[in-house]
Amino acid sequence: MDKMLSVVLPAYNEEQMIKKTSQVVGDLLEKEQIPYELVFVNDGSKDHTWEKILELKEERAHIKGVCFSRNFGKEGAVFAGIAQAEGDCIAVMDCDLQHPPETLIKMYRLWEDGYQVIEGVKASRGRESFIHKMFAKTFYSIISDATGIDMSRASDFKLMDRQAAEEFLKLPERNVFFRALSSWVGFKTTDVECDVQEREAGESEWSFKSLVQYAVNSITSFSAAP
Repeated sequence: MDKMLSVVLPAYNEEQMIKKTSQVVGDLLEKEQIPYELVFVNDGSKDHTWEKILELKEERAHIKGVCFSRNFGKEGAVFAGIAQAEGDCIAVMDCDLQHPPETLIKMYRLWEDGYQVIEGVKASRGRESFIHKMFAKTFYSIISDATGIDMSRASDFKLMDRQAAEEFLKLPERNVFFRALSSWVGFKTTDVECDVQEREAGESEWSFKSLVQYAVNSITSFSAAP
């Protein structure tokens, strides 16, 4: 019997995408006959994201929901989702479908082949402003030097074996930098290229200010850099 895949989906003000994402990801995994659960984590949304998740739980099987009392940030949502996931392997992907769901199938098959961490690396970053691209390049250069891991094409889109996920959850960090720590824990690792897609609905909540805060928190939580 095939083993279960948990898909963790952090969601902040994603009321327009909850149902669509559930249908797209769920239908794809069912077509491939992969047992699954979808773990939506409402990160203190200001819209009706949580209500949409509750409605979805009534309509479809295999749906879990976690609700934060306020906005704690994506890293906290990822950690909480992994902690609640019950699958034999656990994938993390964006709720807005910018991470192509078809790549989940490639990740799962590689996991079946014995890989324990499968990284989704960006073949392209999609449409971004020049300033955003330069900021991202600088950030990843700094964090790659600090971690000793090439983060230039890294993303939060990845699949972890249950053993790797349990080791990640044991780490003492409170300001978690999932993108780096999930690679740092080791285990048999490979990667899959994917193209970042355009959002189908809603707007990105990542302002330039929030990106700067994310960068500072990530660098200082993972290194001794001031």
